[in-house]
Amino acid sequence: MAINKQDRQELESLYTTHHEKYGGLKEDYFALLYLNKKYNKTIEEIHTQIAFGGNDYGIDAYYFDRDARNLYLYQFKWSENHNLFKESLDRLTDQGISFIFGNSHQDPLQNEVIRQLKADLFEFQSVVDRVYIHFIFKGDIESAENSSGLNARKEELENKRYLLEQFYGRRDTKLIVEFISDVRSPSPPPSQDIFEVSLFDHLHTQTQNNQRLLYIGLVKLSDLHQIYKTLGQTFFSKNIRAGLSPNNPPNRKIRSALTSMIIKAEIPPETFVFNHNGVTLAAENIQIHEGRAVLSAPRLLNGAQTVSSFAKFLDDNVDNLRLKNNEHLIDEIRVIAKIVICNGNDDFITTVTMSNNQQNPVDPWNLRANDRIQCDFQDKFREDLSMFYSRQENSFSNLSEEELFDLGIEERRDLRIKQLAQTFLGVQGEIDKISRLRDVFESDKIYRSTFKESYLKCDCRKIVLTYKSLQMMNSPMQILNDKSAEWMRYAVTRSRNLVIALMAQGILNDKRLDYLLDNFSYSLTKEVDYREYLKKIASSRILPILRSVYRSDDYRDRIDNGKYSFLQTKELYRRCMEVALQDYGWAKKNL
Repeated sequence: MAINKQDRQELESLYTTHHEKYGGLKEDYFALLYLNKKYNKTIEEIHTQIAFGGNDYGIDAYYFDRDARNLYLYQFKWSENHNLFKESLDRLTDQGISFIFGNSHQDPLQNEVIRQLKADLFEFQSVVDRVYIHFIFKGDIESAENSSGLNARKEELENKRYLLEQFYGRRDTKLIVEFISDVRSPSPPPSQDIFEVSLFDHLHTQTQNNQRLLYIGLVKLSDLHQIYKTLGQTFFSKNIRAGLSPNNPPNRKIRSALTSMIIKAEIPPETFVFNHNGVTLAAENIQIHEGRAVLSAPRLLNGAQTVSSFAKFLDDNVDNLRLKNNEHLIDEIRVIAKIVICNGNDDFITTVTMSNNQQNPVDPWNLRANDRIQCDFQDKFREDLSMFYSRQENSFSNLSEEELFDLGIEERRDLRIKQLAQTFLGVQGEIDKISRLRDVFESDKIYRSTFKESYLKCDCRKIVLTYKSLQMMNSPMQILNDKSAEWMRYAVTRSRNLVIALMAQGILNDKRLDYLLDNFSYSLTKEVDYREYLKKIASSRILPILRSVYRSDDYRDRIDNGKYSFLQTKELYRRCMEVALQDYGWAKKNL
């Protein structure tokens, strides 16, 4: 939606009238305009609560509502683009909240509004029950709320609530983060995130500094199912993957056990706990009373396959009379549960998640699933092309048609994290790394250079076009194999990574790139015409390049002697690109 003319005129008027006195950029006066209208305060009353200029630690303005006992912290964007909040959320989570509410160092360069806020915090410390952090912009709330990147950052910020509890000295201090459009009514209240579950025969332990608590007890599987029904995939958001395939052997075994216990009533349901490894949850807070536990923001770290298998079992038997007659048996099924309370320590949660997901192999790309940049790529594909990016293993297959519609996903195929990494490596010419994905995801340096921040700003269609070429590589490779001379055929067969990289450059250097983008980048379908195009590039460009390079004295000798290690070197790629530049005018291009 466009920012209306009246808003522009009001902002311009405020800036013109007060800029000489308060300084700052024109966009800084959005905060002044908003607070002036919302609280019916004069400019003189509120200007000290607004940041004019930088070094604001992610806070543009604040306001104490003494009657409601609320503190409001604000970040403003004079834009319709909700993605602009990502950097502000990062700054606020990584530094701002601890700087404002913690025992942090003093910063002589801090914005004056931060100095004023910290002074007012102590003055009004006893009259604040809730802290709201509002991100105000001019765009669409639903788009902001559907953003994986924003939701991941929002949750990280909400997990800093323990800093508020320490500052105010109360466990019941609330931290509420919301996105609000200035041209709409405020966003609806957050969905339910407080749940009551059974907790039988529990015990607990804690670390010396009391920052991390662990409760262990028995929980009804039906209680976990109710959380899953309410939260959906959000319940698994801290897990490294969504529920595994329903045909996965452990999942089939779980459903078989449930059938024996509930449908056939052959096995006592209380025996389930003896044969199950248990589940692990994280929560922001826990309150226990008479065998019940109230959990704030529960997230399942381990046990997704158990919960999703139970949900599928119930769905499969929804019309089964035996299920209805034996519903009382469902409440008898319990699992061992570890509930971790760690006061917003995300690094610790990651460690717990990794350590508790060893029943099925955990690959390094799974461990990157919740990285901020992966969430941002998920947003980019959804917002730019209505495509789903499966940063979490099996996340696409676990979404219903209704959920895909709600997310605005039109493409019924998904992009995947491993293949996206190989696409980026191919474009970069890192042919030695395409087959060594474990090294790519395990090394922070290589991982960051593969998933470049700059790719978040490129034309998303170029990513899809090169991604699809990798998915369709069998056909070009077959052409190369069929048309290669006998002496170089085996070398060509082993040159797949090199061909992936050269194909990417062939596409990006094509004078008809705009035509390719318009016709083949809006879908993940493997079109016949695009396949034919890739085969033509392979036969008319890549094969002559390989022939020219491989018949050079040093490479021909190695091929004749069966020494093929050079096929995975960046030097070979460099030599091929020299020939491509000379013969076809290809310059190495990025996305």
